[in-house]
Amino acid sequence: MNQRPVVRHLIACLEIEPSANNRGVTLRDLIHAIVRLPDEPFPCIRPNMALFALLTDGRGVHDFTIELAVFDRGREQLVRPAWGPVRRDLGQDPALVHGFPIRLTNIVFPAAGQYTFHLLCNGQPVAEEHVTVR
Repeated sequence: MNQRPVVRHLIACLEIEPSANNRGVTLRDLIHAIVRLPDEPFPCIRPNMALFALLTDGRGVHDFTIELAVFDRGREQLVRPAWGPVRRDLGQDPALVHGFPIRLTNIVFPAAGQYTFHLLCNGQPVAEEHVTVR
């Protein structure tokens, strides 16, 4: 049986470090805004970022993707086609909580603004995380 998971949290950060026993993670440098250096031009490129999703209430195998969009002139526009898909087996116990680290490289932000990372499960949006670029 397949059941799409519920996302408890989707958090943007600079780095995800697994614990020594692989039972937990440490999120380093949470990101809510990216502030460019005074002379840093656009497009603004970040070589490394990560998203961490905490999933529960899911069953079976699912394909996850990430899309990046910007809010511009009253509507959201896709900036980058999807990263992924990444296939994950959530098993059959809906009470389990799954940590899902998503490492991203060379993220391009074309201009200042409000960006949204969308987490999709089997093509359907299940969570979003907002990041402002100044």
